[in-house]
Amino acid sequence: MNSFTRILLLSWLLGLMLSCGEDNLVEDEAPYFGVSGSELEQVFTGESYALYVTVSTNREFTATSSAPEWCRVEIVEDKVDNLKISVDDNEEVSNRTAQITVSSTGFDNIVINVTQGWVPTLTADKPYVLLTNDNLNFTLKVSGNVEYELELPAWITQKEKQPDGTYLFEFLPIAPGERLGNIVVQSTGENTEVKVVVPVVQRERIKKVASWLFDDPTNLTQATVGKALEMVRNINYNPNAQFLSVEGPSESNKAVRIPVNCHFLADHGMIPREGQNYVAEYTLFFEFKIPAVGRFYSLFQTELANTLDAEIFIRSAIPPTIGVGATGYAGGGLIEAGKWHRLYLSFKPGDVKFFIDGQLFNSSTTSDARFRMSTAGVILCGGPWTKKDDNEFDIAEISIWNGALTLDNVKELEGIE
Repeated sequence: MNSFTRILLLSWLLGLMLSCGEDNLVEDEAPYFGVSGSELEQVFTGESYALYVTVSTNREFTATSSAPEWCRVEIVEDKVDNLKISVDDNEEVSNRTAQITVSSTGFDNIVINVTQGWVPTLTADKPYVLLTNDNLNFTLKVSGNVEYELELPAWITQKEKQPDGTYLFEFLPIAPGERLGNIVVQSTGENTEVKVVVPVVQRERIKKVASWLFDDPTNLTQATVGKALEMVRNINYNPNAQFLSVEGPSESNKAVRIPVNCHFLADHGMIPREGQNYVAEYTLFFEFKIPAVGRFYSLFQTELANTLDAEIFIRSAIPPTIGVGATGYAGGGLIEAGKWHRLYLSFKPGDVKFFIDGQLFNSSTTSDARFRMSTAGVILCGGPWTKKDDNEFDIAEISIWNGALTLDNVKELEGIE
């Protein structure tokens, strides 16, 4: 046998030996297929997410879901956790279940039980509510999948509820300032502890709440802001007294002449501060003209029976001064007969200011309760019946603000730099 023949024979023998070794190796690796018992029960919460399961096998396999509309299964290649189970949000109000069936030829099917819980939800269409006196109603829409109840601040009342969960609420007005509260939406089921808190902020700025310009001779009580005035006459003194339309500071601004022992009664529209039943912060404005000096003129009165002293007088001194005993009189030389003047009284307890034609002329620290206004109204432009400390004079404008204006506020209103 030549050398070439021996080489071919040896190559054939070596190939045969290697082939037999491979067959023995395949035969030694037994097929297997399984899932750990601890992974046969998969529990999901109500949210949308995925979990992974390990299928231990050396064979090809398939997996199907009994509820693919919300529970999906996917085989992941080249990964130990090779079975991905995904669920969608559970919007039902109960748990739901599905089965994942894993199959491989020659083996019994493996069933993975999937249970998904549900999430009790409550939502509101506003993260917070900001309120003012300009509109005393507001809405809030509540959505959820559980029964609930509302807890409201004492100053908010439910008016109605729409089928879609939209509530209409009404609230009480406030004096200038701020108050805070919460609307609490609380679930009522035994196993559904869920709550939504909607903060409510109510703010009111100082603003003009009443004003009268007397521009219509046929309707001298008409308001430009707020409610109409009421004319009041002392029939025991002069039952035939008439409020007359007269010329004002300009052609476009007429005025009214106030007869002796007569006055206006005004619904000022102001709201007391919480815990009070009277109004103790405000600003009054009068554009007036007196016919002569050396007489008393009464500008306003808080005692509605009109039997006590008024709260602002133009004094009979020469030159005239303005005030009352509690604040002192000041402003001598600032008022002239036959000339229109603009007077502001800014009042809050301990900080009282008088302005004439944009000029601060008197300050007082009085907190006298006589300056408190009744919520029922206030007397404007008329003196007490019993003392008759008033005289006929002209008024072109009366205005009321629901808070105490500052010097800067008055300068801005008067157009003063």
